[in-house]
Amino acid sequence: MPAADELVATAEAYPEADTTLYTVSVARNGVPVEPGGFALDVQQVVDAALEDLQTVGSSPADPLLVLNPFGTNTTGVYAQFETEDDGTLTYTVSSPGTEDFTRVAEDHDPSASSFEGQLIGVVPGAENTVTATWQPDDGEPTEFSFTMTAPPSASGDRTTLDRTVEGDAEELTDGLFAVMGLKRHVDYTLLYDNAGVLRAEFDLDGYRTDRLEFYGDTMVTTVGTNKVARIDGLGRVVATHVLTGYEMHHDFDVTDDGKVVTLATETAKGSVEDVLVSLDLRTGTFEKTVDFAELLADYKSRTQPYGPNAVDDWLHLNSVDWSPDGDSVIVSSRETSAILKVDDVHGSPEIDYIIGQRDVWAGTDAEDLLLEKAGDFPDTGGQHSVVRHDDESLADGQYYLTMFDNAFWRYNSRPDYTGSVPAEASPVLGADPSLRSKYRRYLVDENAGTYSSVESVPVPYSAIVSNVQDLGGPLVINSGQALTFAEYDAQREVIARFDYALEGTTENDFAYRVLKYEFDDFWFEGS
Repeated sequence: MPAADELVATAEAYPEADTTLYTVSVARNGVPVEPGGFALDVQQVVDAALEDLQTVGSSPADPLLVLNPFGTNTTGVYAQFETEDDGTLTYTVSSPGTEDFTRVAEDHDPSASSFEGQLIGVVPGAENTVTATWQPDDGEPTEFSFTMTAPPSASGDRTTLDRTVEGDAEELTDGLFAVMGLKRHVDYTLLYDNAGVLRAEFDLDGYRTDRLEFYGDTMVTTVGTNKVARIDGLGRVVATHVLTGYEMHHDFDVTDDGKVVTLATETAKGSVEDVLVSLDLRTGTFEKTVDFAELLADYKSRTQPYGPNAVDDWLHLNSVDWSPDGDSVIVSSRETSAILKVDDVHGSPEIDYIIGQRDVWAGTDAEDLLLEKAGDFPDTGGQHSVVRHDDESLADGQYYLTMFDNAFWRYNSRPDYTGSVPAEASPVLGADPSLRSKYRRYLVDENAGTYSSVESVPVPYSAIVSNVQDLGGPLVINSGQALTFAEYDAQREVIARFDYALEGTTENDFAYRVLKYEFDDFWFEGS
């Protein structure tokens, strides 16, 4: 008779390879289970199976290779072999019809006697030849190679995006574009290279990735509606945290001391998307730190539920960005087309200021919190992805805010509102090609109590979702409902545009966010 809960991991040869490439299957009491799902007991039994196999990786000429053992990256190849000295592993993935993908793999074994890493870049559903060279710090290089037909994309999505190069493709920054929250299969995150080729695919647990953050030697991300996971560079899930009583939405950030501050809905409340929860990654404890229904009680009393289900979505927070300056956050409210700063998030939270339409807040306790507009420019309409950028060239109390200005206005929770609206905002819900959203950059001066517009760049219109990412000069901009993202150079000219529509899809098949990551010191060796 099996034990009440017996987990067994079995290694088998992957048949579609010209060398011994293993896969790992797991059964609980004889019933197959997925290595993914972020269950730590399953991850641990897989880890033990890998340890048993490590005698196979006898040398760089004959490594241990295992396809996606932990179930987190569908085409990632775990590689391990014994060494005589430290060194570097450079590898190239070649696949018909695609550009070669070359990287230096990060070594996750701290000893000089073994290499352990994950080879990223195998194209789903295609024949791939991986050629790797181990170069010891002192000695001659050793090469190994293998050819495999990779399993098809688990999401079933396209493995090559439509790319239009408008500038010099050599100017594209290093990294992979992470396409997150793609509506047609929200529980996968797809990572594309600069040629638009799918190089990795995260298999999640029923919810989208809101973003990727890195803490210590792990990647932190949302994987379920109330589940946060930490994943190491080998693809192994090292911790999961379930936020019982809450459902996460839209965005999170990680503080310098390892706290995840995430936008959430408190499931026991009547209102939605209006609290901030803090999860301590070191202890696994979590707590509600900011309840905007309390901080803005007077304003909220003037709103009402709306829609066919009468949802009390009076604020609709859609981005959060934490700063060590006063333990503060910048949050974006789509419903009010406002940007709010909250100080002392983990102590006694207070709203420091609000940026937005003055008429929205007129007559409420929050009216005096509004910053003054310095200059003549339209306010944002339903903005997303507001991020603070501190700059040493600025005076104390000054910093920039970047954002995707959807230029959309629909104020559902205040049907009696007759005040002003942003001058360039549209009521059109969708991706009207005759309209334009914008990349916007504000300068905030807390000492003067003002904000001003320092940059505005028209981009494809998307009434909802979408994001911008400042890469330190170049930009990545995703216009979600237009089903397109692009990288822009420092002069705000498009270098390359990538379209992710499938035949028959509509503007409601958007990706919520597209962010670019280098994955240095995680998958790839940093400079």
